[in-house]
Amino acid sequence: MVCLASGMVANAQDQAYTQTPVTVSKEKIRDNDGKVYYSHVVQDRQTLFSIAKAYGVTVNDIYDANKDLDLRNLGLKKNSILRIPATGTPQTEAAAAPAKPAEQTKTAEKPMDGGVITHVVKWYEDIEDIAAKYKVSVESILQANGLKSRKLKSRQVLRIPADEKIEKEGTAPAEPDQVTPETQVADAEPQEHTSILEDIANFFTRKSTVNAVLMLPLNASGTPNSTNMDMYCGFLMGVRDLGEKGISTNLSVYDVANGTIPVTASKLEETDVVIGPIAVPDLQKVLAIGSDTPVVSPLDQKAESLVDGHANFIQSPASYNVQYEDLCKWIKSDFKPGDKVIVISEKGAKNTSINASVTSYLNSLGVSFTPYSYSILQGRGVTDALTQIVSKGTNRFVIASDSEAFVNDAVRNLSQLKFRKHDVVLYSSSRIRSFNTIDAENFHAVNLHASLSYYIDYDDPEVKRFLLEYRALYNTEPTRFAFQGYDLAKYFIGAVAEYGNKWQKALTRRDAEALLQNTFFFAEQEDGGLVNQGIRRVVYDADFSIRSVN
Repeated sequence: MVCLASGMVANAQDQAYTQTPVTVSKEKIRDNDGKVYYSHVVQDRQTLFSIAKAYGVTVNDIYDANKDLDLRNLGLKKNSILRIPATGTPQTEAAAAPAKPAEQTKTAEKPMDGGVITHVVKWYEDIEDIAAKYKVSVESILQANGLKSRKLKSRQVLRIPADEKIEKEGTAPAEPDQVTPETQVADAEPQEHTSILEDIANFFTRKSTVNAVLMLPLNASGTPNSTNMDMYCGFLMGVRDLGEKGISTNLSVYDVANGTIPVTASKLEETDVVIGPIAVPDLQKVLAIGSDTPVVSPLDQKAESLVDGHANFIQSPASYNVQYEDLCKWIKSDFKPGDKVIVISEKGAKNTSINASVTSYLNSLGVSFTPYSYSILQGRGVTDALTQIVSKGTNRFVIASDSEAFVNDAVRNLSQLKFRKHDVVLYSSSRIRSFNTIDAENFHAVNLHASLSYYIDYDDPEVKRFLLEYRALYNTEPTRFAFQGYDLAKYFIGAVAEYGNKWQKALTRRDAEALLQNTFFFAEQEDGGLVNQGIRRVVYDADFSIRSVN
């Protein structure tokens, strides 16, 4: 068989395997680190080795430039987009791929029959940008392509009805000898010497002043809510720190404690970013106002349900589903020969969504597992039953339940396995840390590996700085809600300042960014908004220490 991770041939029978030639991309991007990369779309039967050879870089260079894809463990996937460092010496077109007949070597945007040209969508473009570029209406593009939604995908090919431009401008079509296919393409797209980086620079315009709205249930008419006041205080510190970097913020704060959203559509249209409210019903009310202004869900992991159908919605805390997916990837990367994966669920439980999610992710990753279901009424006999299942290697467990009583019982049984000298590792989402009835010592006993939305490393110099400044300003200790407010202000207001009105579009191209307690890394959802994929991995060791491993 052929291994995508290395491109090496494993046996003589596969010597006849034919790889897809690699054509060096003409599209370049600049990441936040200032480095320039080629943007390469993986084709079927391409390997890391062949791609690296075509671009004149090493396989390790590609690994390092695409850490978010975990290529070492997961390999290549067809149609995934790789960043290739533009520091190598790419092969020429002729060397990288067999020569093509002249009629096949055409530009990305080319004329078609009936006065139509094609346009390949770039990652930073939306349909309004493309319509303005070609001086046609959005509706004509939708109709010409049979689209029901305005949402586009990067590299999607669109038919642009060029005849509409002629009719609008009131000019007669040119004679055939006056307009050639080459001139049509030149009008449609800048010449080759125009860099994609220049396109991006023109597309995004920095802002020195950001208009932001913060909505929190502060309950200003009665007793202030301490949790949300902490978040507000942390947010103000984030705004202050941005100000020291030359970013001014016009901040409007609204108390939504009574469930009323005291903001109008016109106010939202003047706003660059809305952060909050916290509760799902209140977020629904803001979205129902009808503004296209991006709305950030600041705290509730369950608010991910609002992403579908709301292109302007951003889910900032990583949801439980994202955590389940991450812990399954973690199991795959940790797995060694002789290990065993066991998924424990509660027999007869009504809520099976967690079990379905975990087993689905493990199956999609190709991880074999043993399911084990029991009733909490079975008592101490469960440990004996598990002893018959476990292997001599490392036994990697997932407890697929959100019942505190059942999870508590399962953790106790796993700790008994550990006491019987079996090697046990428990993988879990952040939900387990919210169960007050579980003795924290048991987390260390079962070597808990937790995929979390939030985690504060108090050894981090930035965290220490924040602690000292928060104490000095407010004469109290910051809670995790204060850290959350700070991270939200720094990241989202900072993004608006850096990318201007198209800042939401830019988030999906930014590398993962670690702040005080969050890691932000956003992915665009089909027919919806953005979901944070950033996870903090934490390990509870036997010596009662807790360490971050990413």
